[in-house]
Amino acid sequence: MNEVNAKSRPVAGGHHGLLRKVHRSDYETVNENGIPILFATAGEAELAAWHALRAHLQSQIVGSGDKASAALSQAEEKFGKLLRGGGKTVQVERR
Repeated sequence: MNEVNAKSRPVAGGHHGLLRKVHRSDYETVNENGIPILFATAGEAELAAWHALRAHLQSQIVGSGDKASAALSQAEEKFGKLLRGGGKTVQVERR
């Protein structure tokens, strides 16, 4: 289902913050440099998970286009111009 959620999980020595993104079915830990952060209380862990989830949901959507343009170039080598404005122009008439 398309749900987001955040929670804490007790571990040895403290708590981990867990967040669930819309496009994932499992929870991820709140990490710093790829290492799960250990929080002293469950409340701190859950709060950090909610903050991380909000940062993820409100982040800028960017893309380099490298993979798409490379694949498009390979396709154009085989089939000719595909999407870059080449080809025949079609006039559309509205009634």
